[in-house]
Amino acid sequence: MVIIVKDKPNVLIVDDEPSIRESIKLILGNKFEVLEATNGFEGIELYKKYKPDIVLMDLMMPLMNGVEATKKIIEFDPNAVILIITAYSEKKGEEAIKAGAKAILPKPFRRKELIEFINKFIKK
Repeated sequence: MVIIVKDKPNVLIVDDEPSIRESIKLILGNKFEVLEATNGFEGIELYKKYKPDIVLMDLMMPLMNGVEATKKIIEFDPNAVILIITAYSEKKGEEAIKAGAKAILPKPFRRKELIEFINKFIKK
């Protein structure tokens, strides 16, 4: 069971690499409530269930890639704030933007970059 704390911004990390998810959780610390999904299908289900403030979406994942997952989440909630985190090509990132993602942060990123990136899109 996951408990969402409403006084903290909620971030859903959708990435198939456990080390990336763990690193992001450590970076976000106790300032954010963090949910984790290992693929696009899990990300969609967690989004529908918890409607987090921000989704950090990887592009290249097994089962369902980040572009497809972004499309599905935007179909469910056109106001979803999906931010792409990727080590792959700019062209793939552009596909995600066309699908409804708000911005792209290339991997690897620094702690400060990630926090600033998320803070730009948190609804105050």
